[in-house]
Amino acid sequence: MSTSGLLADNKRRPGRIMVLAAAGLLLGGALTWASQVRAEPLSAAYEVYFGGFHVLNAAALWQRSPGGYRISAEAETQGMIGWLYPWRGTTESRGRVEASQVVPLQHDNHGISERGERLVSLRYHPSGDIAEAVVQPEQDWEDRHPLPADAGQGTLDPLSVVAGLSELLQDGGPCEGEFSVFDGRRRYDLIVSDVGTTQLEPTDYSIFAGEARGCAIDYTLLGGHRVERNKYAATARERIVWVARPLEDAPMVPVRLQIETAYGTVMGHLTGFSKGPQVEARLLD
Repeated sequence: MSTSGLLADNKRRPGRIMVLAAAGLLLGGALTWASQVRAEPLSAAYEVYFGGFHVLNAAALWQRSPGGYRISAEAETQGMIGWLYPWRGTTESRGRVEASQVVPLQHDNHGISERGERLVSLRYHPSGDIAEAVVQPEQDWEDRHPLPADAGQGTLDPLSVVAGLSELLQDGGPCEGEFSVFDGRRRYDLIVSDVGTTQLEPTDYSIFAGEARGCAIDYTLLGGHRVERNKYAATARERIVWVARPLEDAPMVPVRLQIETAYGTVMGHLTGFSKGPQVEARLLD
């Protein structure tokens, strides 16, 4: 579930936009752990719309222990898109935290569509360098930019970026950071910048209304991406995740996602939030 994925194939095009939206929601979740050392497990549910149509359901689980982290997420296409282009994906990362620095231990990403299954499984040495990478099916490089020779060196998996950003924000600082990312297929640099606060008005789509802080997301592609850019991704701009407290005693979580393209707006809305042991249940049930 990476923001770097670009698809040129018309049949696969809608599904990639949905994955992009889910990824933005996950990245915004970095604020979940701010100022918490022993946090209860937290879960949040989202609905994503493209051009006004319901196209994706997503859910995320965050856990932060004194020395480690776990982030899990699931997403599934809905409505007409779900009928035409059925897709379901799960992803999870685990790692440890040392001196406010995250060190990934494992990352798994699994997706199922009409084209079959796709799997990425990354395992890391204690130093944080990649020890093993399983990619199924193997990448077809015919229409993709080659990976750098050291693609995995000094990088984080996409969800460990979430943990890394959260550590930067523990003292209430701005929503910003730069991260080197390798998801098993693509290498890119991710840039997150703070765009200040705004007042989100009540809407029937979301359980949240009130003041929220904006985290803008951008990236530089370095390898593994398609040579011919998808028109939706090529025109995407103002990728912003808005974060806030859904409850008075809750931590900061993503409450809205907004991605503008020349062909419509992707909007993600918070539709559910809970904390405590019960959130260990399967996310989308």
